[in-house]
Amino acid sequence: MKKINICIAGLGNVGTALIQSIEENNILFKKKHSLEINILGISANQKNKKRNFNIDKYRWFDNPLDMASLNGCDIIVELIGQEKGISYDLIKLSLNNNKHVVTGNKALISQHGKDLFLLAEKNKLALTFEAAVAGGIPIIKLIKDDISLNKIIKISGILNGTTNYILSKMDEDNLSFDEVLNIAKEKGFTSDHESKLDIGGYDAAHKLTILSTLCYGTSLDFSNNYIQGISNIKIEDINFSKKLGYSIKLISESFINDNEISNFTSPKLINKNNPLANVGDALNAINIESDHLDNLFVEGQGAGGKPTASSVLSDIFYISQNTKFNNLGFEVEKLIKFEKYPLKKIINRYYLRIMTDDKPGVLSTITNLFTETGISVEKILQLPESAKSNSPIPILITTHKIQREILTDVINTLEDHEFVKEKITILPIHDD
Repeated sequence: MKKINICIAGLGNVGTALIQSIEENNILFKKKHSLEINILGISANQKNKKRNFNIDKYRWFDNPLDMASLNGCDIIVELIGQEKGISYDLIKLSLNNNKHVVTGNKALISQHGKDLFLLAEKNKLALTFEAAVAGGIPIIKLIKDDISLNKIIKISGILNGTTNYILSKMDEDNLSFDEVLNIAKEKGFTSDHESKLDIGGYDAAHKLTILSTLCYGTSLDFSNNYIQGISNIKIEDINFSKKLGYSIKLISESFINDNEISNFTSPKLINKNNPLANVGDALNAINIESDHLDNLFVEGQGAGGKPTASSVLSDIFYISQNTKFNNLGFEVEKLIKFEKYPLKKIINRYYLRIMTDDKPGVLSTITNLFTETGISVEKILQLPESAKSNSPIPILITTHKIQREILTDVINTLEDHEFVKEKITILPIHDD
């Protein structure tokens, strides 16, 4: 029987679910793997907060840093979630005190992880983070271990459950963005503070930064990301996308081209035949393309206490079974700093919604301008039946592949015309 002693800092949904799981399943752990997980200490902001387990069974630490020097502790589990601050201090102190670390802190890893991974590598310790990306989906292990000898060409997917819930709910129930955001807050999917990271696309971009490092050996550099959130997505675009055979999803994707890294998180139209289009609720999904695998598609619960606690347990088990640790799949000093892929090089298909006066000559003016500037139109729809009398009507256009820079110049020219009544909506179409 192997006994591993852990301390847990942070008792939110994940920390609570972790403790409950250990309490409920320790007999299973012993029977299945001859492993006992023993909780030596716990810490959180408020000791007197009502919790779903009995805190009196465990040694309480007002200061989580004190756990980093606790004799007999093998693993510190950091679930506080600060981008730096005490989360960073706890991980650094733990590694300096010869303790392994398990964390779910994607913001910290993506923005400040390099020094911590160097320290872990120097001290031959584990710094594991399965819980930082895609909740209960074992995507870190899959990339780092299971397909580590594949050359990964591209990774893309839905990495934020809150935004996926909002866009799916708008689609299913014909509700506005603000209406669904309030529902998401009521259900606990997000909060006023978290929603800025979720809705703005930053949470997904943090995760994409980590995945890019695992896939390509690129340095942990959050500044490589282009980020656009979903706050400007209107129910009209959700409904018009349906007419065209698409869903709208917040997609994060990464690839290397000519020693430049393209890390993009933005809302995109996804063809209904693509599995990503049918990922509903608060689920996450990731697609990997490699030299051996055309499409490796994984889907599952990307957030929540129990799914994320499952990933923490996976890391604890991994540490208990190993004595050597390759935390990123690459030596930290061998990580490569790629240049950021320039926006002007981005080539994509696009969806446009142009709200115009309902009068003769408008459509021909638009199509002539597109022809003159070399933009190839794939499909164009004019929908006067959807407009009220004397109201602007939508013209929907999907383009063939075009440089965004060229398209932007044309859009700016169009918006100077009096017949265009509001800012033109531009959304990229995901390459199937």
